[in-house]
Amino acid sequence: MNKLTHLSDKELLKKMKELPAYELNGEQKTRIIKSIREQKTPRRRFGFSFQRAGVLGALFAVLIIVPVLFLENMDLPEINSLAAVERAEIGEYFALFEEDGKPIYLDSNYGIPGKVSLLLPVELVAEDYRGVSKIMVNLWGNPNDLVNKDMKIEGVHVDSGFTQEMASFTLSNGMYGSDAHALTSFKPFEKQGYWNLKFINREGTFGEFSVYVKEPYVEVGKATLIISKEDLVAGTFEDVNLEVEGEDLPEQVKLSLLSLEDGTEEVFTFSDGMDFIKSSTAKKASMFTGDIVIKKSGKYRITVLKQSVTVEVRKSGPPANQ
Repeated sequence: MNKLTHLSDKELLKKMKELPAYELNGEQKTRIIKSIREQKTPRRRFGFSFQRAGVLGALFAVLIIVPVLFLENMDLPEINSLAAVERAEIGEYFALFEEDGKPIYLDSNYGIPGKVSLLLPVELVAEDYRGVSKIMVNLWGNPNDLVNKDMKIEGVHVDSGFTQEMASFTLSNGMYGSDAHALTSFKPFEKQGYWNLKFINREGTFGEFSVYVKEPYVEVGKATLIISKEDLVAGTFEDVNLEVEGEDLPEQVKLSLLSLEDGTEEVFTFSDGMDFIKSSTAKKASMFTGDIVIKKSGKYRITVLKQSVTVEVRKSGPPANQ
């Protein structure tokens, strides 16, 4: 900008020639040339004449617009403000106790002994509402600080830092040896991987531990094969559930497994459908049961009720999660 303000009239006129040309009549040309040649004492406030300011303004407009247009057409990388977080203490399974001292929930009560726990399903699966529709929370501490107090649970995805509120509730009197408890439901976990679960009350974070969440189930149109994608390995799957959304479904549902590598196809039958209403959508659905045998790893196309999806069958299952 300072360089342009020190240009002479002749130099400014040369710069103007570089701008796009527009046709002027004779009178307009004469008036513009006359105004440029006239030497007037510039006002001390601005440091240069309005005529020169107009010329500079035109030049500056070009200098500003061109870079803006250039940036607008560039494919800039997406900026992700989220970042990975440190994984919290890994929880463990431990028993609750009935009034007579008998231990219960040995393989489903998960958390930090003497602090906080959840009654969890055998596995947590991303995007799944079924396994988290009913969750019991147990806490240990001073009952006066817990009972009838509000609490919420936040889930933080360790690899990305993505955070979502899982549940909020009011605590009641303790059960099974705990000092307070609540029956609630979680929102489905949105991502696969480790999650830190934070139990938060008015005083701050009451307790925290991590859980592992598997990849989503295999979805085939309106049907869901209740096997996590990361568990889909070569082998035999017995008594597998197949959830199908819809009304007037057949008594048996066929599942076709086509190998995209050698063209072989296997067809498996699912039966014994049990009707229910899906809590996530309030729509009718049925749960069928059947067996599947996958002879080798590779890419397959699964078809159920004329709808298909391509899946990857892995050579081996995932490593130990905990």
